[in-house]
Amino acid sequence: MRETEEIQLCYADLRGLAHRLEAFRALLSPDEAARAARFATEELRTRCALRRGLLRHLLGRAMGRDPASLAFAYGPMGKPSLSDGPAFNLADCKDHVLIAIAPLDTVELGVDIERLRRLPDAAGIAERFFAPEERDAFAALPDALQDEAFLNGWTRKEAFIKATGQGLSTPLDRFAVELVPGRPARLLSLDGALEAGNATDWSLFDLRPAPGLVGALAVRGDGWRPVFRPLDEAFSA
Repeated sequence: MRETEEIQLCYADLRGLAHRLEAFRALLSPDEAARAARFATEELRTRCALRRGLLRHLLGRAMGRDPASLAFAYGPMGKPSLSDGPAFNLADCKDHVLIAIAPLDTVELGVDIERLRRLPDAAGIAERFFAPEERDAFAALPDALQDEAFLNGWTRKEAFIKATGQGLSTPLDRFAVELVPGRPARLLSLDGALEAGNATDWSLFDLRPAPGLVGALAVRGDGWRPVFRPLDEAFSA
């Protein structure tokens, strides 16, 4: 194992950033502004501008650069990256946003976030999309734990496929994660045909960025330590 390195995490509730909307909009590139404008409602347009503006602000601060000057590239499945900056990933769930920033541009990482809630269709979704060992583990749990277990599994799987850059082109039943509440997050198995290495090549972390939220971080390699930074730090001098 190499020396431990930090993955910087920032959680934000966009409702607390509404006063920064115009400043964030001024940071967006023309294509980002056009993307935000295509949303059907003002609420969705505002969320998009705040998310992207916050991402630019955090990356600019990390790099010591003007956030408006950052030029993003996009992978085949739409994953954004910076050719001259750190690796990063963003997840959102309505007004909730989670951003991860790595110390190096070569780091493969992904994050996901969901609101902990009652899921009447969880069993059906798990049966359709989860790997056999995940379905067995889910079915063995008491009803009181199944919503959390499902969201554990879903966020960890989403974080992993975002880290690989393949997104939903990766069949979710071709790899398995630990989803039982109280057990450490980890990748249990990985189909070699996915060309993502072995399950032991990856680190998974359970994240609870705020009450009522379930999140996950996936990073290739070991020796990583996720660290939440207060949002206030991002706007301090």
